[in-house]
Amino acid sequence: MLPKLKIIGCLITASLFLPSVGHASGETGIEIVASCSPWPPYVIEGNRPGGILVDYVEELLASFGYKTRIEIYPWKRAIDAARNGDVDVIFCAEAGQAQNYGLEYEFPILISDTVLLSHRDYPLPTDQLWEHRVALGAGYWYGDEFENRRDEVDIMEVVDDFSILRMVASRRADGGLMEKSVADALIQAHPELGRVIHISNTPVATQTFYFATSTASRLNMEHIRHHLAKAKPTPLKQQIRIDTN
Repeated sequence: MLPKLKIIGCLITASLFLPSVGHASGETGIEIVASCSPWPPYVIEGNRPGGILVDYVEELLASFGYKTRIEIYPWKRAIDAARNGDVDVIFCAEAGQAQNYGLEYEFPILISDTVLLSHRDYPLPTDQLWEHRVALGAGYWYGDEFENRRDEVDIMEVVDDFSILRMVASRRADGGLMEKSVADALIQAHPELGRVIHISNTPVATQTFYFATSTASRLNMEHIRHHLAKAKPTPLKQQIRIDTN
C-alpha cells in the first residue's frame, strides 16, 4: 500500500493494493509502452518521467511480469500512438475521453478535482466561465457537465497544461481549466507566472482517470482483469485544501 502523500497544497490518500500474482501472466520480459501527457506531479519530475502514477503503473505491470517504458507525449499524440499500437496503455484517461477515442477504460487510478484558473486582477468565478475565452488542452476531457456545454465557451486549445498557465497569466485567455495538483505543481515551478494566477475555490468538475488500452495493446488484459477483480485496487483520491488567505 502506498503511503499518504502531501503534494503541493493538496492531500492525496493512496490505498492502491496491487495484486500479489508474481509473474503469472506468462508474458515475462515483454516491454510495455505506457504513456500520458506531461502532468506534474503525477507523471513527470523535472524533464523526466516520474511521480506517483508512474510508480504505480510500473509496479502494477511488473507484478504481471512486464517491463515498462514510460513515454510522455502531448495528449493527442499519446492517443494516436495507442490507437496504432505504438503505445500499449494510457494511464491517465477520463472515461468519456477514452470512449471518444475508441479506447477501453479498464479501472480507475485517480480521482481529482479540476479547477478554473484566471488572472489575479480579473478573477473569474466558476459559474461565470461561459461565454469567456477559456484555454483548454487539445484532446483533454473536462467532465460530462462541462463537455455538454462546451459550445458555450470560446475555446482556445493549446498543447499542454503549461501552455494553459501561460495563456491565463498573459491574459490571452480569460480562464483555463486544470487539475488542481497539476496547477499547484506548475505554479511552484514557475512562480513568475503563479503570482498573477487566481485558482477557483470550488472545482469545475471532479473527474476519475483510468488505465486505458486499445485493441492494439500487447497487454493480456483478460488475465489482468481477472486478478484485479479480486484485488479491487482503490484509486488515488485527491482532497483539495483551499487556502482562503
